[in-house]
Amino acid sequence: MYEYLELFIKRNKYEKNVMIANSVLNQVVIDYFTDIYRLKEFHKIKHINFIKIHAYIAYWLLRRKPLKIIEDNEDGVELALVNERFVASYLLQFLRGKHEKVFLLEEDRQDYMEFVKNMEYVLRYRTVTAQMLETVLESYMAGMAFYKAVDYMEN
Repeated sequence: MYEYLELFIKRNKYEKNVMIANSVLNQVVIDYFTDIYRLKEFHKIKHINFIKIHAYIAYWLLRRKPLKIIEDNEDGVELALVNERFVASYLLQFLRGKHEKVFLLEEDRQDYMEFVKNMEYVLRYRTVTAQMLETVLESYMAGMAFYKAVDYMEN
């Protein structure tokens, strides 16, 4: 997670503006594992699925906000919501999975960008729970499965 946070900072050229608060990131990890432990104990299961893993990590990243502003810039709104942008990026990377090098068709780009925009909006302004994020991820996966089925049937 630390490496992905660093990569996000570099990719967005935030090196002078944003730092990773290690103590906060450590708390994210503790909170995540505590939730997962409770979940596994309650349901008496040994393992959880990848969707739950990413939903719970994203939730605690969003809640604890490990990216801290060290120097403001002219575009303060973008920096003020840097943790939400990071979580959206993290979730989108998970959703793309092994297809990260696949490019969208031009006719699908607008729909995808609306999805990204909506996800960022929800992460910024709505009450977010781990379960809600899990539902978002599962819905996306179900949509992909449906799309593949339709594509298969048409070909």
